[in-house]
Amino acid sequence: GTLQRRWRGGGGRGAGPRAGDDLRVEAEVDFKTACFGGKSKVRVRHQESCDTCGGNGVKPGAKVSRCGTCGGSGVVSSVTRTPLGSFQTQAACPTCRGSGQEVSEYCPSCGGKGRVGKMKDIDVTVPPGVVDGNQLRVRGEGDAGPQGGPAGDLYIFLRVKPHPRFTRKGQDIYSTETVTVAEAMLGTKLSVELVDGKATVPVPAGVQPGTMLRLRGKGAPRLGNADVKGDHMLEIKVVVPKELTPEQKELAERLSATLGSSPGSGGQAEAAEAKERVKEDAGKGE
Repeated sequence: GTLQRRWRGGGGRGAGPRAGDDLRVEAEVDFKTACFGGKSKVRVRHQESCDTCGGNGVKPGAKVSRCGTCGGSGVVSSVTRTPLGSFQTQAACPTCRGSGQEVSEYCPSCGGKGRVGKMKDIDVTVPPGVVDGNQLRVRGEGDAGPQGGPAGDLYIFLRVKPHPRFTRKGQDIYSTETVTVAEAMLGTKLSVELVDGKATVPVPAGVQPGTMLRLRGKGAPRLGNADVKGDHMLEIKVVVPKELTPEQKELAERLSATLGSSPGSGGQAEAAEAKERVKEDAGKGE
């Protein structure tokens, strides 16, 4: 975990065991785990019940009796008199530390606290479809309670590590592939890397720069319903060579002569229609 702090108090004063504090920690998960789920380790420092005394703070074999100061209640009362009247306040008993018991000798391992601080690696199951800020709850991995009380819970706030190749919006995953000018004109097939594998994607002839090809069902699952998946959106970029050999230049000039001048408004409309038609084509085959 990258940050840890107390999340909730563990109870009021008085004799007897009390629940321990909840803890909060921020943890980073990789892009693939966030999309499709998996295992992750979170390191936390929390209070655990002392193995030597079993959490009661008393040295094994020591004498334990009812506290004579508080009568076993764990609290002492005092009355303050003021011009406005008398006020009664309560505080933890200084003799028994709020336990209600007098102890002849406290546990040397924990100093009578019943708890010791320890580092622990906790295995966490990350469900598919999580995003930045999602919260996981691990029961019983917070601080152990005083005097042998039950442990609090651990709350893990997730941060998704950026991926160098993919981005994500909701359930949809986005990436970019490049084709040459010839491939854009004639069409081709691309072997595309996905988050969880590869796919063969047909690129139709005449594809325009910036066209988005949709790979249906290849996105991230929905959180809480892994059977519902988003899509993988593949943006096509056309790479135009900066330099040509004399032969390539001659071929390009001959091609340009056969294509005629740049299209006007009618040609632009046809290009836009062609771009729209190819958006759904990629989902038909791999």
